[in-house]
Amino acid sequence: MNNIQLLVFDIDGTLVDTSKQTVEDSAVKSINEARAKGYHVLVATGRSFFFIHEDVRKRINTEYYVTVNGACLNDQKGNIIETHEFSIKSLETIINYCEKHDYPLGIKYDDHFGVYGNYEFFKNNYSGYQSTAIEYLIDDNNKTSFKNSIPLGVYCYAPVSLVDELRLAMPDLNFIPTDFNTIEAVKSGIDKVKTVEEVINRLGLTWDNVAAFGDGNNDVEMLKKAKIGVAMGNANDFVKSQADYVTSDCLDDGIANALKHLKI
Repeated sequence: MNNIQLLVFDIDGTLVDTSKQTVEDSAVKSINEARAKGYHVLVATGRSFFFIHEDVRKRINTEYYVTVNGACLNDQKGNIIETHEFSIKSLETIINYCEKHDYPLGIKYDDHFGVYGNYEFFKNNYSGYQSTAIEYLIDDNNKTSFKNSIPLGVYCYAPVSLVDELRLAMPDLNFIPTDFNTIEAVKSGIDKVKTVEEVINRLGLTWDNVAAFGDGNNDVEMLKKAKIGVAMGNANDFVKSQADYVTSDCLDDGIANALKHLKI
């Protein structure tokens, strides 16, 4: 394990259990100990920066944030370093499709989250907790966001059984099923791997220097690409099958146990 120099962590279900808003204390302690030994730390999430848990930003001192499933790279303070936006044509197509089928839709723009369709449903289900980030969730049924903001990602309350249909209808978007029976998407060719690799290059490292930790379908390519891919115990069976090592659940000291196992 001596060659590992960069630790990459997903957030939801990995650093933070979906029932909470805080990182497990054991994870914070073990990550800080790894950093003190000289390991680099990176967070890679499907969330926009402004929707990242306050506790993650305060206690996980990451050097960069890969956000919106790789469609955006932020620095430590959240400033945007680069984006991989999809086209206005793709934006219009997905909005019209969801409008036709009555699927509540959220578009992750560079500076806010625009909601189309049933705003109250989306707000209650996507951010059904008290969070200052709610101010970034905007009802955009008047369809004006694209005039001033950059479309980066999609979050749609459509059944995952439609993923193949959506991929055929909109091949210029990369559709990703979630464990919550919703669908995410970013520009075709973009995923966490793409933008994590940009950070790897900035640090003068390679994938052979990376240990990645995740639990969702949007983490699979990252787990496979890394020298060591760690799946959380609460991950689904497919994600686990793609990992080199399966640790305990997020709530059962999964991160700390994995870092101990890897002698990090």
